[in-house]
Amino acid sequence: MKKLPPLNSLRYFLVAAQTLSFKKAAEQLFVTQAAISQHIKTLETHIGVQLFTRGTRQVFLTEDGKRLIPYVQAGFENFIKGVALLSEDTNPDVLNVTVVESLSFRWLVPRLQFFQKQYPKIRVRLEPSNKVRDFAGTDIDLAIRFGKGHYPGLESRLFLKDKYVLVCHPSLIQSSMTPQDLYKLPLLEENGPVTGDAWGKFLAIHKLEDLKFNKTLEVDDSTVTIVDAVLAGQGFAMLRYNLIYQQIQRRQLVSLFDFSHPSAYSYYLIAPSHHFNKPKVQLFEKWLIEAIADIH
Repeated sequence: MKKLPPLNSLRYFLVAAQTLSFKKAAEQLFVTQAAISQHIKTLETHIGVQLFTRGTRQVFLTEDGKRLIPYVQAGFENFIKGVALLSEDTNPDVLNVTVVESLSFRWLVPRLQFFQKQYPKIRVRLEPSNKVRDFAGTDIDLAIRFGKGHYPGLESRLFLKDKYVLVCHPSLIQSSMTPQDLYKLPLLEENGPVTGDAWGKFLAIHKLEDLKFNKTLEVDDSTVTIVDAVLAGQGFAMLRYNLIYQQIQRRQLVSLFDFSHPSAYSYYLIAPSHHFNKPKVQLFEKWLIEAIADIH
């Protein structure tokens, strides 16, 4: 197959052929007239034929130029159609979202009814998962992840910061309770570096020893399990505030010793950049931002 000429030379040829003026073509393409002339010469040299007859104030297509123009025009039209096809949302009324499990179960699912009342024509398909999904070859529109926002090849938008608080069920609270009294209570622990940083900070502030605590439950990366256990009065735990703030407000849980520690991780909306141009994604993002306004 013969090597094609530079794409820009074909584009400049197309506009020059449509306007029959190198000057007008330059104005449309925001380049100099000399650049148009040079690209046309490059194309003519590559093909080996003259495409324009140059006049004083106007140019005219040669017979070879007239033969070439419909093919170049069709080519660029197909480029536009192809790009539009890939960018087109084939399911504008179905929103596919994958969400980190803890946020999905503890925060998003109970509130989705309000999004659907506001936008009844959009059907939400929710996939709770802690795995980062590959968007290629899937119908996923948006992902919500808990991390540091580094997702190669994807646009990442900070959605919600978080902090850790130490909480327990009100039934476990004793009068004049001190941090040392926690040695007597069951500790429900979620293993993980981020939670561990907050726990370590609490121990350092109150000069407590980790080995003296009665750890009755240890779970690897399962905030949902720990939250349910704390709500059942099984012990105290270090938990993410955004997942339990309503339970604290309702006095279903008690925040202990006014302790909080900022999380090194935050919630991010992630997707290929062009997904954020989809109207359904824009509406969902807007609703999410409004929904988190009551977290304080």
